[in-house]
Amino acid sequence: MQDAQLEKLARYSGDPWNPKNEYFAKAEAHMENLWAKLVWPFISDCDFTVVVDLAAGHGRNSERLLPLVKEALHITDIQPGNVAICAERFKDSAKVHTFVGNGYDFRPLEDESVTLVYCFDAMVHFDSDVVRSYLKDSLRVLRPGGRAFYHHSNYTGGHDWRTNPGARNFMSAALFEHYALKEGLAVVRQKVIDWQRKDHDCVTLVEKPGGAAKG
Repeated sequence: MQDAQLEKLARYSGDPWNPKNEYFAKAEAHMENLWAKLVWPFISDCDFTVVVDLAAGHGRNSERLLPLVKEALHITDIQPGNVAICAERFKDSAKVHTFVGNGYDFRPLEDESVTLVYCFDAMVHFDSDVVRSYLKDSLRVLRPGGRAFYHHSNYTGGHDWRTNPGARNFMSAALFEHYALKEGLAVVRQKVIDWQRKDHDCVTLVEKPGGAAKG
């Protein structure tokens, strides 16, 4: 798919999540519990040397990632206003780098420069073509053995996220795994989860082959 088409799809998912969206403040209040019970147990064995927080919003995930990061935390979002909020929030950390993303890949990050890609409570809205585009570019930016953690939809009842229940886009655990394998990534673990509705979401951890064996 051409970049222009991907950008259009990305904008359709990303435009409502501007800095004035009230969801960010509401979600912040629930992040500590979600991190402790869902996220951290799923990613605790990852390499946090160089991390990307994709679709970071106002930085509630970055707040938890930063203490774990050894070298750099790249914070990115399709909304310039959200990136500005994150830049101000984490201005005192030399490890934090922010950039406005195009909504479908990790440019301008360099090849094999990242040990962990992280995206929580955002990809659930992404078009399936955009999801696959990010998986493809995950293979590019990850170091061998690097991983990507994605929280995505497990809903296939409709094709327009703005009218689907829970604002979920068309995606399933099986389709995500299929895309990951097609793009050369290995699935480390995957878990279907309830999110307001039973089995509505999924978290998947993928890995770029070629890293040192883990003991």
